[in-house]
Amino acid sequence: MERNRHLTRRRFMSRSASALGIGALGGQLILPAMAQEGAMLTPVGDMVQGMAKDGPYRIAFSNGFSGNSWRAMAIAALEAEAAATPEIAEFVTVDGQGDINKQVNDIEGLINQQFDAILVIANSGSAVAPILRDATNEGIVTAPFNLPVDGTDWSTYVGTDPQKKGASLGKWLSDALGGTGKIVALGGLPGNAYTAAGWAGAQEAMAEGIEVLAFRDAYWEEDRAKVIMADMIAAYPEIDGIWCDGAQVGAGAIKALLDAGRPLVPVTGDDYNGMLKLYDEHKESHPGFDIGLMSEPTWQGIFAMRAAVSLLKGEAVPKQQILEPQIITAANYQDYIRPDLPDGVFTDTSLTDDQLRDIFSA
Repeated sequence: MERNRHLTRRRFMSRSASALGIGALGGQLILPAMAQEGAMLTPVGDMVQGMAKDGPYRIAFSNGFSGNSWRAMAIAALEAEAAATPEIAEFVTVDGQGDINKQVNDIEGLINQQFDAILVIANSGSAVAPILRDATNEGIVTAPFNLPVDGTDWSTYVGTDPQKKGASLGKWLSDALGGTGKIVALGGLPGNAYTAAGWAGAQEAMAEGIEVLAFRDAYWEEDRAKVIMADMIAAYPEIDGIWCDGAQVGAGAIKALLDAGRPLVPVTGDDYNGMLKLYDEHKESHPGFDIGLMSEPTWQGIFAMRAAVSLLKGEAVPKQQILEPQIITAANYQDYIRPDLPDGVFTDTSLTDDQLRDIFSA
């Protein structure tokens, strides 16, 4: 098996069927061993029946890009899960490098190599849909996670509902501004379905008094977001709030405001430790600074992997398992912030502190 040199030395979590398994699917699944208290996965749609296949299995992960720490943590969680799963003989990751065509070609190569299951975080949910359909038709278990894929020609999906999440963040920002104000918005990779759905939901949820000055793709990268935000600061003398679907870009935007000597404003995002640290450091000196964040757990892929293995064993799994993310605000951010860990950590994680330090020291 190809293994991460840091992260497969120990089994990092309990595999208790009652807490974590796919067997108890009658309602929402509580995940206390892996996430902050109250995180839930909700089965959606019909159950999908697997076709039993002799193991052990070869499983591949097509990662659309590897440009941020969330992806590094997600891969580490998958590596550790694969190492702890006796049914898995081989686990490999291929990097699409943010290129839609490369990812499609990567998946085609995995089909030709006859992997038993392919996990996917798609650069473009529409672009990968046809090649995932081909893989599914070849008898390969296909399990997109985190970012949705168009249609239903895949085996099973695990992740948030991005439109619902985006709407919740949009409503929070609108309420934080009292229903009126000028905002900018920062998203992820150009053309990705997650940002598109989230931003659509946000706009529907915002009050009519919210004026959107600009939307920019920031590739879910803090440094890039800081540069983009600096340009928007120069263009717009008044920015009252920032909508982001990822707090790493929110952190970059806040740092740009600090560099420009501008007041800090309400911002949305996720459980990025760097954002939590910024809020903790500057909330007193910037009374207008506020956070409305929703966790984006880096352990989602573990459930996609477990669902894939279950299907290969001939078991039934939900067509979709939708994550209900946790809201993080000024009232509870202390439950998530990790001052002792690097900014790049996403704090709703299954990884141990030692594993996280290994990742960020590599």
